[in-house]
Amino acid sequence: MCEEVFEMVCSMDRRKIELQLVLQCAPTIAGLKTSNLLIVPKDLEDKVRLVLRHSGLLGYRLVYDKKRVVFLVFNRNMLMSYLAKAEVRDFLVKYGYRTDAFGGCLSFFQKRYEAYVHCRKDFPHEMGIFLGYPLQDVEGFIESGGDNFLLSGYWKVYSDEAKAQRLFEKFDIVKDDMVRMVSKGCSIKSIVSYYATDAIEKAV
Repeated sequence: MCEEVFEMVCSMDRRKIELQLVLQCAPTIAGLKTSNLLIVPKDLEDKVRLVLRHSGLLGYRLVYDKKRVVFLVFNRNMLMSYLAKAEVRDFLVKYGYRTDAFGGCLSFFQKRYEAYVHCRKDFPHEMGIFLGYPLQDVEGFIESGGDNFLLSGYWKVYSDEAKAQRLFEKFDIVKDDMVRMVSKGCSIKSIVSYYATDAIEKAV
């Protein structure tokens, strides 16, 4: 985050859902990433759902953690497509998932994550899959216990360091741009639409 945007964030209302969404979920809003976690105070849960309505993004509540609520904010088509990959399905089956139903996968992940948060059961390392991380990086993290990574940014990278570095830089850029847009009163729906149009124009 550049100094200009940091100062902008410091002067804004941190309880503003649009601001928290772009700070925590900018890559997903921009269509560069499948999903992100969003963590906000419990009393803002309904506001999250209201702000996401008609945006093209979904917010799936994972758990209430003390005074906070944790959402998985995701692009449905992107997440469904990723979970449908044969190698991803094979990975999830190892953790007890039935991969024939998208809703069932989300529900099973939610239960495993909730058990970790409230009962301190094993951490659900497949979370990386639901966050759209490359499978090789998820497997590398598990096998190395989080050590010996090539790069640490939005996640720990164990394969294709150069590609991940370029992607992380894009994530930073869109986050700064979105903070500026929110500061001017843009809605999440309009920001999603802007980036969707921008991606189409770049592809033409």
